Amino acid sequence: MSDFAMDHVRAFIAKTRVAEMTAKGWCVVGPGEEGSLLMEGPQLGGAPVRLSALVNDLFDDLVAQALERADRIDHAAGRLPRAA
Repeated sequence: MSDFAMDHVRAFIAKTRVAEMTAKGWCVVGPGEEGSLLMEGPQLGGAPVRLSALVNDLFDDLVAQALERADRIDHAAGRLPRAA
């Protein structure tokens, strides 16, 4: 793993947790400081949030707000009956 991926991190991991981190997809990059090894692996807490997912969520929220605003305007103008 000589190439560093953007969705990976490097950290000093205690030697007692190396087996656990290896099971989670991490690998040893080199020696660390006292009682630790330098390891590289996926972002902690799961996969990184993709920008496209954030943009899609924002777009969905904006469309929903625009539709609600249009409905309020139509109801205020008397063009649509009020919802029960």
